[in-house]
Amino acid sequence: MESISFFSLALIIILSIGFLFATVGCVSVVISLFASWGRRQEHFTMKGDVHMGTDVFFRAVSSQVGVPLEDGGALTLLQNGDEIFPAMLGAIASAKHSVHIMVFIWNDGLLSDMFLAALAERLAAGVEVRLLIDSLGGIRAPEQKFLPLTAAGATVAWYRKFEFGKLTRFHRRSHRRSIVIDGSVAFTGGMSISDEWLGNAQSSQSWRDCMFGVDGIMAQRLQDVFVQSWHAATGEILQGAEYFPPFMPQYDTRFMSIVSSPTDDVHPIRTLFWLSLAAAQKSIIIANAYFVPDEIIRAILKERARAGVSVRVLVPNKHNDMPPVQWAGRYYYEDMLMAGVEIAEYQPTMMHSKFIVVDGVWSIVGSANVDVRSKELNEENVFAVYDKVLGGALAKTFSRDSKKALAISLARWRRRGFWWRTKEAVSALFTEQF
Repeated sequence: MESISFFSLALIIILSIGFLFATVGCVSVVISLFASWGRRQEHFTMKGDVHMGTDVFFRAVSSQVGVPLEDGGALTLLQNGDEIFPAMLGAIASAKHSVHIMVFIWNDGLLSDMFLAALAERLAAGVEVRLLIDSLGGIRAPEQKFLPLTAAGATVAWYRKFEFGKLTRFHRRSHRRSIVIDGSVAFTGGMSISDEWLGNAQSSQSWRDCMFGVDGIMAQRLQDVFVQSWHAATGEILQGAEYFPPFMPQYDTRFMSIVSSPTDDVHPIRTLFWLSLAAAQKSIIIANAYFVPDEIIRAILKERARAGVSVRVLVPNKHNDMPPVQWAGRYYYEDMLMAGVEIAEYQPTMMHSKFIVVDGVWSIVGSANVDVRSKELNEENVFAVYDKVLGGALAKTFSRDSKKALAISLARWRRRGFWWRTKEAVSALFTEQF
């Protein structure tokens, strides 16, 4: 009897400990999904004023995101697939040494076939080809169609496959875009390889998007983005003049290249966004596909709007490919509208653009969305550029797209139905994962 009692007591203790650990695990998962407790500072403050374009502003951003302000290079704004892909495929066709492509999504289809054919042609000419695709975003990639490329000498790598040893990091994806030819011409923005990006946003099946062609030192900074991620995925270190050719600076564009691998305590994309918005004196325009701003970003947008700064936000409407993300973003509309933030939803098709322009001169372009995932979970890359020409071009783009958008009025928004409010509130619970 004594031995039976002993083993029974031991079993009860073991089961109790197991139940305790299971409960703690479940609570931790729930907190991670639904709450920001301990994940970030509750609010940002800044001592003194920082105005856009001043040396104090540039110094503040540089020190906080840990990258220097550089000079040189130039950006070319490309609108929709009809401009984007001829430029990209033309650059690939001119490659003499290497083509490096890093994307989040690669889907089978016409666009995929176009890129694979272009890469096969360059391989036959002796050009090195490397493809780095996020394993989650590329889940529908045509792997069988990659085999002729690898047989011809290309290397295809996958970022963070679902493998033992990587499970705790699997939710942290590579959302970076870096397409580099010969280390001297490159492209970045929001585009991936999928047929939705073809065309000129002429129908609901053809997405609205922008990409940016760069050269000189800016192209080399995108090469930096690629080689860093490539090393992490493959172990191969790419260095030398063939990947980083010498160049003569030809432009006086001032820029920062922010390559974000957020840690638990350091979120450079959030800091860049906040400082840029806080420095606004005249205007802020934001075009973003997945606009779910956290409390810190919402607070500075409202503060600037109340201070008399024109704050305008352009987002997709029902054509959004991620409806729960749209609903979560809409949950915060009323709060921002009350503060004077103007919000409009682009109507014709899915708008996938990602850019911010402050005071018409400071532009942030690249892969990042205005959501928690881009700031805290994803690998991202963006350029912050001080250039009136680029700022003006993006402002014109924003203005043209706004003419095809539905402005959200506070009065009308407050009349939306119970079902919409419910979807927004439930979706907002998952803001920490969007």
